[in-house]
Amino acid sequence: MKKILIVEDEVELANNLSEILSNLDYKVASVVDNAPSALEFLEHNEVDLVLMDILINGDLDGIDLAYKIREGYDLPIVFSTAYSGTEYLERISSEIHEGYLLKPFSLESLKTAVFFGLKRHEEKKGKIRKSKGSLKIMDKGYLVPVPYTEVVYLKADGLYTKVYTKAKSYLVRDILKSFEDKLPEDQFIRVHKSYLVNISYIGSFNAKKINLGETSIPIRRGLYKELMEKLNV
Repeated sequence: MKKILIVEDEVELANNLSEILSNLDYKVASVVDNAPSALEFLEHNEVDLVLMDILINGDLDGIDLAYKIREGYDLPIVFSTAYSGTEYLERISSEIHEGYLLKPFSLESLKTAVFFGLKRHEEKKGKIRKSKGSLKIMDKGYLVPVPYTEVVYLKADGLYTKVYTKAKSYLVRDILKSFEDKLPEDQFIRVHKSYLVNISYIGSFNAKKINLGETSIPIRRGLYKELMEKLNV
């Protein structure tokens, strides 16, 4: 059963939230109304998610508290607030929360926000684990673990794939599609039927080609816009 810490200064609302979450098969670990109490509770207890109002008692508001939680804990945070003004939204980075619930909210919106808050956090952790992995490549009778971060690009060569790293290249008896399934999708992109590229090494590009240092790779038609979004350009 997932445990939730509620940070809410409206007593009646906090009680309602606690009852609703219990009925949704979550365990309410505790209810607090200020940042120091929340941090003290987290120091001695484990929870799976923090459901937090932006305006809480004390000198630190919910956004300040979220940043402090992120410094010491790997926890999903879902904000709940009656305020949608830009003065709050501009302070909220996507890196410090997994959901945003606008008051007054319905049972379904609360259920959805908590469910997807937990789910998004698991997906983030999965991506981090995957991006820290490595390709296992056989080279001259030895198994070589090549970190994903060292792979610059891969090129299809019939039933083989050439893997180009910063230091050297490897010829592997496996098709490019197989590598595409193994590599983290947020780090690599199929830019052409014959090429898979690590976006970290893209120096420049246009609608026809991508430059990876001294290497130029053709880009498939229609990918330019997708690549712009992937690189947050």
